[in-house]
Formats: sequence, C-alpha cells, structure tokens
Amino acid sequence: MFNKLANIEDQKERLEVYNLLKFNLSACLRLAELMTLVVLISGLGWFIGTETSRFFGPEAGPWPPAAIGILLMILVMALVRLPFLLAAGRLRAAFKLDPRPESVRAKEILGTGLRRAAALWLFSTLLYAAMLKIDLWQWTLLALILGFILVTVNSFFPRLMSPETLRPLRDGDLSPELLEQIEAWKPKTGFSSRDILISSSFRPELSFPKLTGLGPTTRLVIHEKSLASFPPRELSILVVTGVLGALVKGPLKFMLLRFCSLMVAVPLASILISAVGMSFWGYPMITNPVLVTLPWAAAWVGLNISDFTVRFTNRSLTVQLAAAAAMVVKDESSLETALSTMAERNLEDEEPSGWREMFRLQYSRPAFLKRAKYHQHMAKFSE
Repeated sequence: MFNKLANIEDQKERLEVYNLLKFNLSACLRLAELMTLVVLISGLGWFIGTETSRFFGPEAGPWPPAAIGILLMILVMALVRLPFLLAAGRLRAAFKLDPRPESVRAKEILGTGLRRAAALWLFSTLLYAAMLKIDLWQWTLLALILGFILVTVNSFFPRLMSPETLRPLRDGDLSPELLEQIEAWKPKTGFSSRDILISSSFRPELSFPKLTGLGPTTRLVIHEKSLASFPPRELSILVVTGVLGALVKGPLKFMLLRFCSLMVAVPLASILISAVGMSFWGYPMITNPVLVTLPWAAAWVGLNISDFTVRFTNRSLTVQLAAAAAMVVKDESSLETALSTMAERNLEDEEPSGWREMFRLQYSRPAFLKRAKYHQHMAKFSE
C-alpha cells in the first residue's frame, strides 16, 4: 500500500500523503498504548482478591512473582507497539527515506526496545516492592527522587539509552575558518571544536546538528549524512546554529521541561493509586502487580507532555538560532538554501502551516538577535 502511494507523481500531493500517514501512525501508536493500559488495568482487575493472589500477592513474596508479572505486562506493551514501529519503518522505506533492509530496521527496533524494557522493568519492580513497604507519601517522594535521578543521568549521558556510533572530527569535515571561529567563541559558549563529534549511525532525515549532554559532557553531534548533503557554506551556518544553542543553554532548558513533566506524572500516579488502586472491583489493588500500570498510565501522560513541549520549544529555539546564525555569518541565502534542501529531503513543508507558522524566519523582526544583544552575549559575534 505504501509503495503505491509513494509513486504519486504530483510532488505536493506526495508530500501531503507522507506527512498525513506519518501523523496517523504516530497518533494510532499513542492511542494503542493508552487503550492497552486501560485494558491491563481493568481487564486484569479480576485477579485481585481471588486465589491468584497467592501467586502475586505479598504472602507469596513480592519480588520473584511480581517481577515476572511486570515482565509479562511489559511484553504485552511491546507487542502492541511493534506493528506501528514496523509500519513507520516501511513508510520511510517506501518514500525512499530509509533504504536499509527490513531485517536491519527490525534489529534496530528490537535493540532499542530491549534497553527501554529492561529499564522499565527494573524501575517498575523497584517501585512495586516499595509500595508494599512504605506509605503513599513516602512512595511519591521516592518516585520523584528516582525520576529526577533518571532524567539527570539521561541528560548528562544520553548515549546510555540512545547509543550511537561517534567519531572525532577529521581534516576536511569542517572548514578551518569555522573551527577557528568556534575556538574564538569559547569564552562565551564554553564550547570548543574538540566537543564536535560526527555520528555515523543511520538517520533517515537531514537535521540540524544537535547538542547532547550537559556541562562537561556537552557535545555537538553532526551526522555524516549532513556532511555529504550540504556544501561548506551551508554546513557552516548549521554548525553555528548548534554552537549558539550552547550559548543559550538549550539542553538545560529541555532538561527543565522534562523535570516539569515529571512533576505532573508522579503526583498523578499517586492520585491514581489512592483513588483506583486502593479499591478496584471491590478489592485493594495493592496485592497485585497490575498496580504498576497506574504509574505507567501517569508516566504515559508525562512522557507525551514532555515530548510535545520539548519538540515545540526545540522548533522555536532552532529557528531563532538559525536566524541569528545567518546574521552572524552574514549569509541569509545559504541558510534559505539549506532549509530548502532539508525540507525536500525530509518530505516536509518549506513553509509550515497552522500553528507552526509562528516559527517561520522573519528577518525584518529578528526577536532572538535583539534579545541576545540585550543580554550582551552576542557582542563579539556581531563585530
């Protein structure tokens, strides 16, 4: 089906079809996750208070039986997600964004899924064991502390959960003039050319160089696909955009947004446990590992809030930084060409519609540049 739609001759219609299918797959995946959580919570509720509590309840010992039950529920969630992830890979392959064989794509999905499932299993088993031993307010505090630790570690060391193959810069990857300029900006940005790495991991879309890590672990990662797709002048503007992200502490902003989402998810989990977990189908849910699905539901809400706010903020920040980079380098035409190339390769609109229009480049009113000058961070850049 995807192959037939990918062969549409009208490029504008082809672009619209791809983005519509991509959005629908993403929306259906989230809806399927939510419905699976609802089914797990309500459908397995009849276990509670029955003879099966001998195998899952505290009298059987919370660690091994509960750990197995949680593992089975994670497996159910993974099986629900798998068809949508495979379909998304086939969609990108049909539209010539991902030329890899399906077996390679499936192996990548499996590897990522195993790492996340292991982290979720360990986290969930620990929290369920804590539920049986401590009061709810203590459990809420523990969940907040563990969540803050997890977000902080992931912010400082993002490759733990999302590994990629990185290599240092080689001669010829970037122009010597650009590297000298980055070194000259180091007192303002705290960022040097040695902190730039090249990723050889596969990525279907072209993108701006991304900042990863925080503080001493901050790195600017450029994909090899970008090195091959953009001429030196356009690539320089994209790299400067990433370096300016270090100036405005972009990764720190995203970490704070994730903290805010955590502050929503954990209290919501406590409310669900106190309102539903203590009396469901006439039995206290605390005797059954199905109880962990209530924090999962709250985490699902928190993750979706985090994903939306981070994407929204990242889009706004990237476009403002790109506008500032074009003025710093004094080459707006190269930036426009780079954005056009990126939109064409990624099957995206050059001029997004709807709420995304607020992020279009408006050089007559460079809001970011004015703010940066006001704080005097860009004084040396604009000389």
